[in-house]
Amino acid sequence: MSDDPHDQLDPALRRARYGGGDGDRFVGLWLSIMVAARQLKLTPSLAGVRRTLDSFFRSRDLRAALDAVGEAPVVDQLRDAATVYFQTFLTDPNYSSVVWGMNRLQPDQLRAKAAKDAAQMLVALVGSRAGGLSASLPAVLIDGFVEVFGEPGREALRAAAATRQSLSGLTI
Repeated sequence: MSDDPHDQLDPALRRARYGGGDGDRFVGLWLSIMVAARQLKLTPSLAGVRRTLDSFFRSRDLRAALDAVGEAPVVDQLRDAATVYFQTFLTDPNYSSVVWGMNRLQPDQLRAKAAKDAAQMLVALVGSRAGGLSASLPAVLIDGFVEVFGEPGREALRAAAATRQSLSGLTI
């Protein structure tokens, strides 16, 4: 038996997340949400976010995984992917530094930067008003963020979210 955790997944769920070796589609979802959230400053329309979510949740492989294992394991994998996504914030030298990578951000600066980006993603998710399984994504994103940045990260995310009116009803 392999020690690879991917091998422990139900085959349908593994196919939904990792496809035919074309990368981690669930991490790709989080990246797509970040890109769409950043574009909101340029083109204030949540339609792109909603299209991204609808397309992801309507994919044949994801539908097959939901049929095979149900929502809870899919949400667990989305949470794991959020954790992987936020972990890259700590390890990517382009994200965690300034002045062309010459000065590394201090932990509290990095946490605040990541919290600001996560809050921007939450604005996009909440604002999209997507239903179904998409409605669970804000909580899943928060869980992944806190898994990586701990309770100080939760506080930084609360502070970043407090500046956004659309997140006033969100529990962080």
